[in-house]
Amino acid sequence: MTSYLIPYLDPKRNDGEEDPLFSEYTYGDKGGRGYTLKNKVFKGDYLFFHTSIKNKRFITAFYEVEEVMDIQKARADKIIMMKYRNPHLISTKIQDNEVIVFGNPIKSVVLHTPLEINRAVLGELSILFTPSPNQTELGALSSKFRNWSALTDVQIKLLLQKVNDLHNQSYLRQKQLSSDEIRQLSEADIEQFLANNPSVLDKDLIFLGRQHQLIDGKRLDLLVKNVKTQQIYIVEIKKNEIGPEVLKQIKGYIKRYEDEENIKDVKGIIVCKGILPHFEAEVVKQLTKEKIQIYQYGWMFSIQPM
Repeated sequence: MTSYLIPYLDPKRNDGEEDPLFSEYTYGDKGGRGYTLKNKVFKGDYLFFHTSIKNKRFITAFYEVEEVMDIQKARADKIIMMKYRNPHLISTKIQDNEVIVFGNPIKSVVLHTPLEINRAVLGELSILFTPSPNQTELGALSSKFRNWSALTDVQIKLLLQKVNDLHNQSYLRQKQLSSDEIRQLSEADIEQFLANNPSVLDKDLIFLGRQHQLIDGKRLDLLVKNVKTQQIYIVEIKKNEIGPEVLKQIKGYIKRYEDEENIKDVKGIIVCKGILPHFEAEVVKQLTKEKIQIYQYGWMFSIQPM
């Protein structure tokens, strides 16, 4: 059994295909790397994925491996093909030693705050790092970790501890984000930012709670309150554009919360990328009748010296 530190490709350099596909905790490979996955990586092993962000090297996610499956076997499984969209699964090519890795959906994590791979971390991991005088540190790191690096149990334990220490931090605490960082933002990042800064929605809003659990097990992203009017809002966050189903979802949350807390006139806020064009008129019409507001998030272009 072996765990690895693995570089991943930017979709822009991989024919637009994202792999590993962090949204579903899958990773496909072939050839020599596929052979390694098939013969050396098993359930309970770890794959740590790293990439370059703003001239530094970071671990951005890790999988606890649930299964490594031959790609032809996976493609023959109708449930797998219905559920997963990894490029290796939907391709019709047959390639040597091609496999698909499934990360455990509970124990695999896309990091809110990535872990920088630097001299200090490598020293703690007892990984030798001696760049030549004519190399930048990023160049030396990229060269050293261009290929997969096997990890010991001690190194895995240390990495897991370090990412756990970073768990409550966020990209959105930075003053400026790179395009790579924006691409990696999750709904949880936006949720944490709003929990820390509810006044961006309204200057009189204060944070009440996060991930409030209803009796049926559903969780509310955020609860906020207007300190002047005492109005309570349920905030639902969607990273992508929305349709009418999200209005139905938040209306259901409002009713259940009102019933469970025995309060009236709770309102809703949806924070999203925008409204799907096909549904825009329908959603706007519904908003005039409902106790719901929609806020659209966006990213501002800026240039700063390195």
